Amino acid sequence: MTPELLDEPLLEFGNDRLSEDPKQGITIGGFFSTSTHTHRSEIHYALIGTNYNIEKASEWIQQFGEVIEASDKEVKIKGGGKIDEGQVIDEDDEESMLFAYEAADEEIDAVSANLPTVQYVKNKRLNPDFPGFTLESVFQCQLINDEMNNKSVKQAKIDTILNDPALTNFDRTIRICDLYKEAYVDLLENSLSPPNICFIVIPSTVFKKLSSIPYKGNLFFNLRRYLKAQLITLPNAIPVQIILEDTVLGKKKSLQDVSMQAWNFVVANYYKNGGTPWTLTLKDKHTCFIGVSFHKVLNAENHLVRSSIAQAFNYEGKGIVFIGKSFKWDAEANNTLAPHLTYEYAHDLIGAIIQKYKKFNQNVAPNRVIIHKTTDFWTSAQHADYAEVEGLKDGIHKVLGEEVTIDLVTIKSATVKLLRRQGNYPVMRGTLLPLDQQTGVLYTTGYIPYYETFPGQHIPHPIEVSIFEGESTLKRVCEEVLALTKLNFNNCNFFDSLPITLRFAQKVGEIIQYAEEDAVLPDKYYFYM
Repeated sequence: MTPELLDEPLLEFGNDRLSEDPKQGITIGGFFSTSTHTHRSEIHYALIGTNYNIEKASEWIQQFGEVIEASDKEVKIKGGGKIDEGQVIDEDDEESMLFAYEAADEEIDAVSANLPTVQYVKNKRLNPDFPGFTLESVFQCQLINDEMNNKSVKQAKIDTILNDPALTNFDRTIRICDLYKEAYVDLLENSLSPPNICFIVIPSTVFKKLSSIPYKGNLFFNLRRYLKAQLITLPNAIPVQIILEDTVLGKKKSLQDVSMQAWNFVVANYYKNGGTPWTLTLKDKHTCFIGVSFHKVLNAENHLVRSSIAQAFNYEGKGIVFIGKSFKWDAEANNTLAPHLTYEYAHDLIGAIIQKYKKFNQNVAPNRVIIHKTTDFWTSAQHADYAEVEGLKDGIHKVLGEEVTIDLVTIKSATVKLLRRQGNYPVMRGTLLPLDQQTGVLYTTGYIPYYETFPGQHIPHPIEVSIFEGESTLKRVCEEVLALTKLNFNNCNFFDSLPITLRFAQKVGEIIQYAEEDAVLPDKYYFYM
């Protein structure tokens, strides 16, 4: 077993410019959409919050229209993730990785204490100056707020709910969310010029008291996830970004540098507005990348059930979400906690996502489908009741024909770890240790030569990539996984720890738990960002 280092994937930006770093690529080439006639030069947004929150959020956003010099503040890229029994676990567990690090400051200090001690030097590659989000800058785009679209939530009503002794914290959470929902509905129904995006600002008094409250034993009810689920399932919904008051006021110790906030904020909202910040430079641009993962749900009877989430992406990072029906999983009877699919379930799930992908992809059918799954693949020979391999393949062939190429790949958190013989930094990102012809250990985080440092928040955890069946080599599959870690448009980071096919499964799963049973869930994945 000899490790090898995969090349860092290049991204394509405007004017055919290539770069491995999103910030450098945008700086030299602009957004990819500027070269494909899909660029939108304006992002119209609305604000919902108290009058004070609207005023401060407006000031906070307006500063992104100016050049922002990066400070000497140390930068750490978050986005750590692992896969546990088929479920994607976000180690940072935040509503958004956009611009605010909402984890407790004490937890961040504890994590930092376990990282190698390296003297910080200002790194302009890692944290470059922000050029200003304007029509005249490299972005060729601007944020516009029509103040007539801003909707105020009365502070007095919030205070009355918070201070009512007759209410439980659960009741308070629902009633306060109802205030924001009413304002959002008013925006959707009565705006003469509907905005593209809505920013909702949550007061610190609300967040500190009600952000996560005990619910049904050891479960917790999350205010932001519940609110987002209530809003994005409304008719004619527009993308929503929930922002905390402490973020716009700059009060959190763990907040990113303002220049980094700006980079992440504008990239995420440009993508939510239908733009393409950058794309992958893959030789085969007709591959459909699909991630299949699972999340836990509790039904009214408090019985543990599972639901699948399938996410499909093209090389531009355009993605759709398909949420499968809930099902019970008997871990004891099946001798594993990791869920699997019946033939019918797998057949219908993959068929539906491929049909939707074709329509979404301008009716261009892929010639190759690669499925990333967070659990092992079972066949009828192994488990007669869970012939998911046959179901997936038959479902794909039914839609695309027999000539389509199919790769079935399992991605899990690896138990094998590599150590460097010397130096203060961990192994390099892109390090691949083949265990055999079909399985390898891949580091999607680690030391990055371009930055001359390891910028991660967490000690790198590798993933295990295993090809169950397919024509592609292990190296090609791992190269694609590495490339797909650069398509998280929720920020402008160099990398993510998981490929985009699986990264947002956890976010989607968390939000849909709070949706009504008969709710129509949006299929564009940027609604869940």
